[in-house]
This record gives sequence, C-alpha cells and structure tokens, in this order.
Amino acid sequence: MKEFKRIGAIAAIAAVLICGCSATGDDGGVTVLTPETLASQLTEIAHEEQTTTEAPSETAAETTTEAAVETTEETTTETEAQAASIDEAVIRSLFDENIYCLRNLYGATSLYPEGDPVQDDHIYKAATDRFADYAEFESYIRSVFCTEEAERLLFNSPYEGQPMYLNIDGMLCVDTYLAGAKGYYVDWSDYKVEIVSVDDSRCEFIVTGQIEEPAEVPVKEDYPRNGVAVYENGGWHLEKLIF
Repeated sequence: MKEFKRIGAIAAIAAVLICGCSATGDDGGVTVLTPETLASQLTEIAHEEQTTTEAPSETAAETTTEAAVETTEETTTETEAQAASIDEAVIRSLFDENIYCLRNLYGATSLYPEGDPVQDDHIYKAATDRFADYAEFESYIRSVFCTEEAERLLFNSPYEGQPMYLNIDGMLCVDTYLAGAKGYYVDWSDYKVEIVSVDDSRCEFIVTGQIEEPAEVPVKEDYPRNGVAVYENGGWHLEKLIF
C-alpha cells in the first residue's frame, strides 16, 4: 500500500511539473497539487517507511541483548551452584588428605630429617618424595584446609610462632626440636561418612573410624569425629585438622 502511495505521489509530481494538476479529496473537494505539496507528501511517506523499518530492528536488538544477558546470568548462577555442591565423594577426598597429614605430617609422626643441618644444629632438609620444595608443600596444605587452618599449620604448629616446617632458601625443612612421633591408635581404613547439614558454603559431617588402644584385652570401638568443610576461594576445604 505504501509503495503504491509513493509511486502515485511521484507520478503526480511529474504531472504537476509538466502541466499542473489538481486532485479530488476524500470529501469531494478539489485540492490543488503543487510541487511543494507533493514534495511534502513524499517526505512524509519516506519518514513513515524509515520509522517502520527501524522500530522492529531496534526492538529485535533490544530483545536479543536482554535474552543474552539473562542466559549469561543463568549460566553463571548454574556454574557457581555446581562448583559449590558437595557430596560424600568430596568429603572423602578431603578426609583422605586429612589422614595423610595425620600419619605423615602433624599427627602420628612428622617428616624425617636428612643430611646435615642447614641452619643451626636442629633444622634439616625434610626427607620426602611428595614435596619438591616448600612452595609445593604450602600449596598442598592450602588445598586441603581453609585459610585460617592452613595459616596455623604452616606458621603456628605445634606452637604459635614456632612452626615445625620451615622455608630455608626455598627448601622444605623440618625443625627436629619440634618434630617427633606419638602413639595414634585409630584405624581409618574403612571409615564411614555421614553428612549432618549442608548449604552453599558450609557442610557439617561425621567421620567414624575404629580405635583400638593398648590394653590387656584390646577392644575395637567406634571412633566418631565431627568435621566441617567450608567453601572458599572456589573450592571446599576442611575447617580444621581432624584427629
């Protein structure tokens, strides 16, 4: 329809330019068509076509942008929710490392010294195949425990300001004045896990092993321990070393 209107207006202008012309309006009156009148009509038609063309494009662009933003927000939220989810498998993965720490680093025994002292007469390079240097050891501790507990183990264990493990020129070293071993009679080989409560950033659970202390007639008993995992720095970490 608009195309016919535009073509008609162009034809009318041609007629006026050639010989002058008039047209009958909708009310039966006569309207004199001058070049100026027809030019105005063409301008109006062009404006209508531009408005009709631009409006849908702008609306489509706005709709596409809004949809993209909503999709991105939904994807981000879903990804964060998946990352923050925790189940028994995650707890077991963390607690397995807790057991390693108990048996080899901070509980039943510590890393042994090797070679000659590297500082004073009681600080030696630690004998270990697991950690190439102190940085790797520190990274491991921070991967298992939350920031507060990792700081305690690294710099204030067994006593505040007196760490068992030291960074000497990048080497992982052990202070033999603070290292040692003690009896630990808990068997975690077939431990059980019970999740007590969980939300987006905290999970309370119970791990149960078996304990058999020295006695004339040793008896194995359940050994339940409460634990907490917290979500920080993009991952789950144990709140405390569980003994």
